Amino acid sequence: MGGDAAPAPGAAPRAAAGGPPRVRPAVVVVSACLAWVLLLCLGQVVAGSERLVVVPWLALGPLAASLVVGRSATAVVASASVLAVAALSGWGSGDLGTGTGEVRVAGSAALATFAVVGAHVRERREERIRSVTRVAAVAQTAIQHPVPARVGDLALASRYVSASADALVGGDLFDVVSTSDGVRLVVGDVRGKGLPAVHTAAAVLSAFRHTAPLPGTGLAEVARRVEAAVAPRLGAEDFVTAALCALHPDGRLEVVLCGHPSPLLLAPGRDPLPAGRHPGPPLGLGVEPRVESTVLLPGQRLLLFTDGLLEARDREGRFFDLDAGARALGAGAHGGAGRAGGTQQDGPRGGATPESGVQEALDADLERLLADVRRHVGGVLDDDLAVLLLERLPTALAHTA
Repeated sequence: MGGDAAPAPGAAPRAAAGGPPRVRPAVVVVSACLAWVLLLCLGQVVAGSERLVVVPWLALGPLAASLVVGRSATAVVASASVLAVAALSGWGSGDLGTGTGEVRVAGSAALATFAVVGAHVRERREERIRSVTRVAAVAQTAIQHPVPARVGDLALASRYVSASADALVGGDLFDVVSTSDGVRLVVGDVRGKGLPAVHTAAAVLSAFRHTAPLPGTGLAEVARRVEAAVAPRLGAEDFVTAALCALHPDGRLEVVLCGHPSPLLLAPGRDPLPAGRHPGPPLGLGVEPRVESTVLLPGQRLLLFTDGLLEARDREGRFFDLDAGARALGAGAHGGAGRAGGTQQDGPRGGATPESGVQEALDADLERLLADVRRHVGGVLDDDLAVLLLERLPTALAHTA
């Protein structure tokens, strides 16, 4: 789910560098409205008619300004509109001092006042919306907070893309928790949309964060406890698909699939391999956790994702080629000091480290995958999408901190 970007350190302001200064949108709008008033007055003068046919059209200036700019700028246009009506009544039709002219000017003033008041009301409403949006952004970040770039011997990158333009998060979820026996991860997808899905996702994350670090609690037990925590709030047809993973210090990777697509093991020169092959029932439908084990070697990657990646379609209904996308992610895996190796001599003074090189590669590769997905669907996703990409650092990099 921003303000103007801050200039780069040492960069000169554009005006100081000789470039044209930026024109504020309010200036453009006010100038256009004032030009409208002026053109109407000139048209009336050129026509030379005593019948003031442009008076109703003059009211459009302040009314249009009230839809875009603030009350002060609208008042400028409104004043110009009323003065124009008064001037045309005095110099054009010559009835400014009569009842007809006074009614005409009073009507114009009333419409102008209405425009200023409308701009004021719109400004206050927009400020309230901005305030609510800021609060919602903080609340949503608390629900789905960013994944750290480094946990144990893992480098991580994550993205959440909401299908709703008005929300930062929805029913998809992911999290990473460090434990005394490695790292535990969850990726999930709540059936449904809107606030109920967000509430359920928050309950799943809360239960996982509370249960995953408990000593002596296996991954299957974590799945059972998470279901026990969220089941009371689920409707008769509601459920949550989830993939839970535990990565131990020796590289052993445990996976429990609760109706969710399997995470993919990625390595250079190899096709993506599912880390698990036996999805049980989703959370809320009587979970039957089955722990499957494999190994994540140093330099290999693991991709966890939600259905938004599997079900992304183009206009012809063709699904996104996940195998090709995952294969590209695997090709970028750390065979590599390749990408990070050039930074190994930089040290603290250079500011770059081998670890940061791996992290930058993860971020760049994940962003490239999402760009491919957006390009495939034509820019707008029909479903929320949560993606978590991690790479197990080789021993030399894992001890760089």
